[in-house]
Amino acid sequence: MVFRTLRGFLPALLALLAAAVPQLNAADEAFANPEAVVRGLYAAVSIEPGQKHNWDYIRSFFVPRAVLAVRKTPSAMEIIDVDEFVKWFVDDVEKFRMEANGFEESIEKLKLTEFGDMAHCLVVYKARLKTPPDGPGQLGLDSFHLLKKNGRWWIVSVANDVVTRQRPLPEALR
Repeated sequence: MVFRTLRGFLPALLALLAAAVPQLNAADEAFANPEAVVRGLYAAVSIEPGQKHNWDYIRSFFVPRAVLAVRKTPSAMEIIDVDEFVKWFVDDVEKFRMEANGFEESIEKLKLTEFGDMAHCLVVYKARLKTPPDGPGQLGLDSFHLLKKNGRWWIVSVANDVVTRQRPLPEALR
């Protein structure tokens, strides 16, 4: 009797859980090639005024144990994981009122090298609040390592730094 009840309940429970977890289709264009993954991530972190980020979708670009090396202060880099990256970003969303003002990271230049199931991508980007619309923004440089696994591309690591007078872009990326 208990087995019959569980046998009927288990498929319903599995269907409910499957519906609750975002499904990533390997054929999804956002994950089809390294450039699509990188461009998709920049699009996912960019929001219009009044919009909210989809943090689960943003996490879906990364392998579970991805490593990010980011410029946290003018004098210090920090190595973090995806959950720490999201927390740091959420803090910035609140600090800079990104949901009210909108936020954009736009790709200024992209240089991609692909070999087999791995890829490297350098991106010069501009980060800015959308309000006011003529804000200058901040240039930065991201270095992505990507891997193709299970029919789609994933971000394995990102190293990030910001452009300053003391740290100008390399000539090849200007």
